[in-house]
Amino acid sequence: MLEGIGFCKIADLTFEKITGYNPFLSQLFRVQIAYSKQMPDHPDVVIVKIPPVDKKIRVKEAGFGPYVGELGSYRLLDSFYGASIARMYGAVEDHVERTVAFVFEDIGVLPEGQKYAKIDLDIARATLDFMAAFHARFWEDSELERATWIRDADWSFLFNQNPLDSALGWQVIKDDDQFEKTGGLVVAGEYFGARLNNLRAPMGRRPNTLTHNDFHQGNVLLRQTPNGQQPVIIDWQMPAFAGATNDLAKFMMTAVPFEILAKYEGNLVAHYADNLQANGVVAYSFDRCWRDYRQAQVVTFGNYATSCYETSPDGGLIESSGDSTHAVIKALTLADPVELREILP
Repeated sequence: MLEGIGFCKIADLTFEKITGYNPFLSQLFRVQIAYSKQMPDHPDVVIVKIPPVDKKIRVKEAGFGPYVGELGSYRLLDSFYGASIARMYGAVEDHVERTVAFVFEDIGVLPEGQKYAKIDLDIARATLDFMAAFHARFWEDSELERATWIRDADWSFLFNQNPLDSALGWQVIKDDDQFEKTGGLVVAGEYFGARLNNLRAPMGRRPNTLTHNDFHQGNVLLRQTPNGQQPVIIDWQMPAFAGATNDLAKFMMTAVPFEILAKYEGNLVAHYADNLQANGVVAYSFDRCWRDYRQAQVVTFGNYATSCYETSPDGGLIESSGDSTHAVIKALTLADPVELREILP
């Protein structure tokens, strides 16, 4: 794969299993390369991402489409290589299994003790610049709509989870004293259950585009450049041809720090909407974007609520969610409850 950027000869490889290793989906390694013949563009370190070794698990996971989804996304986004997404040096696809092995650029490691990239206001805006750019490029793209490797908008609504489970999740959250139940959070939580299905139709009426669909804080890394830090979005395994505000809501709720969100939420959504227009999407106003964003926030919360609990030994339900769920819960406390009631069908 590396010979695609010039002839090289590899003398030795050192493999390191890295964070993100998931034997039920993919194995992730940082690989140090020692060359006996190397050109200036050849990297000394790459990330290798391969399917699991167990064939039964591998074929089962492949049936959900994560490998071909990531490859399809990367093929479309090649102009962003080495910038807002990691460079893909190559990929080997098994067309029968629908699995893919990748070699990616290494963005580097987070400072010790830091779990996620630190997002400030400038990084948040730069991330929204990229989001608007790739959304605009594939806005209502009829060819993408027919592609077999990408999921559809209906799947992206709760990722095919049962809306009734969201009501159980809300009950667990409501009973947990660690969460402050104020603002739009309560309106959204009380909406969960069968009523959540009422959002399926309006969410389906949004203009569709290429969406990352898993734009949470763990999938945003930072590239060090001479001009400062640049956001890099990884793990394109869940792409969907769906409404753009799926990505907007998840990024704003999970990755933008609460103190920035509380002060700049409206400005950031307007920044995204302005960039869509600057990239050629002229028939999508800020007002419509804002409404779609609020509705997508509720669906995003519903998605997290369906998996935020587990059954205790005595048969009860206990809260078992992670950082992204907690961030989503807190973000919705900022929503105006009156406004939210008005936009929920």
